[in-house]
Amino acid sequence: MNGQKEDAWREAMRRCHLNDEEVRMAKELGFQPKSLMKNIPSRSQQWKAPVNEWVRSLYERKIGRRTPRVAALPSTAPEVSAQLGAERRNGADPWPDNPYIPDLPPLDLDDRNLDVEFGSFERPEDDEIDEQEGLLLRRQRLFRWAAQAIAIAVSEIPEVEKLAAFGAASQPLKREAPRFRRFRRHRIDLLHECADLDLAVWLNDLGRLKPLKNAMARGLELTQDTPYGGVAHHQVDMHVLDFATGEYRGRLCIFGQCPKPGKRECQVPGCGAQPFLQQFRDYRFDVARFASQPKVILFDRSSRFVVSPPRINAKLREVRWTLPPASTDDEY
Repeated sequence: MNGQKEDAWREAMRRCHLNDEEVRMAKELGFQPKSLMKNIPSRSQQWKAPVNEWVRSLYERKIGRRTPRVAALPSTAPEVSAQLGAERRNGADPWPDNPYIPDLPPLDLDDRNLDVEFGSFERPEDDEIDEQEGLLLRRQRLFRWAAQAIAIAVSEIPEVEKLAAFGAASQPLKREAPRFRRFRRHRIDLLHECADLDLAVWLNDLGRLKPLKNAMARGLELTQDTPYGGVAHHQVDMHVLDFATGEYRGRLCIFGQCPKPGKRECQVPGCGAQPFLQQFRDYRFDVARFASQPKVILFDRSSRFVVSPPRINAKLREVRWTLPPASTDDEY
């Protein structure tokens, strides 16, 4: 810890009346000195508990039910053990890695100001880097939960022979220059940001895609209200392949009707020739590249393999939000 950080903690101890034990609790809960000082109750906020009592209360509620926060994530992402084109299938443990995801710091709804102003040129602190990478890992895990839930739902469709996840959501995240300007400006590499979930589905009959859409919707229902957020239909790209030939046929459409009036996407030549099988202008599915990518098999009818249900057991961020005393008539 550098001298500037130590000075900030000493100032927080003085202003918030914290002892050494309460500072330790605050650090384990993910607080920064500035966050603690900004939560000191003002004269008009007598309904707020003092910061030291608040920290102890949060600690008592959370500790023992959470993994202790680590100082930093590994400097490099885990290596991909699978060879090119390899297929992984493990019902209970489907994914090739299980990265540690640090808890997010508590969210204070009484405080609407950000510790870091937009456009700041200061180098992000280590805790901020850890927090951002934790968010990226949460996004990947959310997509993985969705993939498992969708696989179980589509396994009930007779036309589905096989389902696999591929792309960023299915493999260990690699480090790269991020799109976030504040980190990129200081040449801080972060884990890759998962923008969507890529699934490949092999069908023995392309004539009934509506039941497949319904099954995908049932799977996504399980991931609409998780502690990590939710997954929308447009964030899932389901690539449809012919089971007999292995040929790519299109992508499962996200619209509720085919064609949908007024949508330019439906005007692409060939789109909708097979209901709910979407085509894209100037898009070519690279079969060779797809074949060379490692995949996580989530369902395979021929071997009666299906992945286990996702264990959505993450914890919500602690929210400090208490209402002021109710007003009385004589105040008006």
